[in-house]
Amino acid sequence: LYGFELARDTRSTWRIGDGTAAFYNYIYYNVAGFTENETFRSNQIREGLLTREKALELVRTENQPRFESIKWYCDTIGISFEDTIERIRSIPHLRTANRE
Repeated sequence: LYGFELARDTRSTWRIGDGTAAFYNYIYYNVAGFTENETFRSNQIREGLLTREKALELVRTENQPRFESIKWYCDTIGISFEDTIERIRSIPHLRTANRE
């Protein structure tokens, strides 16, 4: 209808503009176990726009790594995609770090 640009690596049209969201949400998910998608969907539940079940279904899909966008972002800012992903994966997970 409006001719919005769509990303090839997600069905969502929210936060797809420049690759930064895919990048930092990948970090959030790997380190903390959640992304800004949970916040967005939680607000929609509170407003009565979505059921909890539908929100969980959407978040499972939306939280899939968007490697194509992350690679584009890394290339754009001049850092190695492979090294960056390796570094992110090496960060201790908050959900398990406090249990040691």
